[in-house]
Amino acid sequence: MAGHEVVVHDVSATGLFLAAQLPVGDEVELTLGSGRARVCVMHRSEGVARPEGVGVLVRDASPPFVEAIERVIQRARGVMTGGHVVVGDPDPRVAERLSTALATAGFTVATATNGLEVLGACSRRTPSLILIDRAMPTIDGLGLLERLACEVAAVPVIVMSEAPGDVARAFDRGAADFLAKPFTTLEVIARVRRLALASHPEHVVLQGSLQEVGLRAVLTLLEQERKTGRLVVKNGHTAWIDLVDGRIVDAGWSLSEDHARNVVFELLEWTSGSFKLLANAAPRRDAGIAMGVTHLILEQARLRDEARARQWLRS
Repeated sequence: MAGHEVVVHDVSATGLFLAAQLPVGDEVELTLGSGRARVCVMHRSEGVARPEGVGVLVRDASPPFVEAIERVIQRARGVMTGGHVVVGDPDPRVAERLSTALATAGFTVATATNGLEVLGACSRRTPSLILIDRAMPTIDGLGLLERLACEVAAVPVIVMSEAPGDVARAFDRGAADFLAKPFTTLEVIARVRRLALASHPEHVVLQGSLQEVGLRAVLTLLEQERKTGRLVVKNGHTAWIDLVDGRIVDAGWSLSEDHARNVVFELLEWTSGSFKLLANAAPRRDAGIAMGVTHLILEQARLRDEARARQWLRS
């Protein structure tokens, strides 16, 4: 927001979830890089199901803002999203809206407009999560819960409904969550992301604490072992480093942009936090880092020593 800095928890092409305290219904100006947008506060979270803050809908955005959002989404996908979702809603427009929002958030999506189509979609490809409306034709949402419990075991199901009385019935039949209509796409993405990732944990090859094993040692080991995958590093903020055959090919922050080399240099200074290597997270591109890990570490050390020498001369 103009004059204030806020943390972005979730982002889509049409809205954001911000760690900010704003009245529902307010319109504010949001800046991202050189871009600006008018946003409307749609709902508030008190920290029960997600961090405290507000969801906002983007109404009028400048081209630089749209481009910045697209870049943020691309970088966020690698750390925060993934999985396959089956969406069932009798209204094709709602199903399409949910499909577009979830695809933007990095999921693959299959849609259905009746209960039989939901079962067919699940049989063709086992989903990470199923999102169904209570009022599905052919087989309604509650009936689907019972069928899915037998045919697609251990896959979480979120039930959507306009009737508050359906909450207890849905949970009694095994629903993992309940969404009251109407809802925002931001809320859907947050709920789906949490349940889908919990049901299909990432293939973690290596993980540990930066206090016990420094990032230099971790990267050197991955270079020696010629590992390929995504190294996710967390310390209040989340960053990632992509490696191919032990060489760094890209790096970035989950919800902001910086040159890949600068990201690695900053991460090498971290002395606390955690790391994990995801073997099934394929690197997306080569960012032009031509050096191996050892050379990159030596360059970072040289730059750090030069900065200290300049500081000593000034003092």
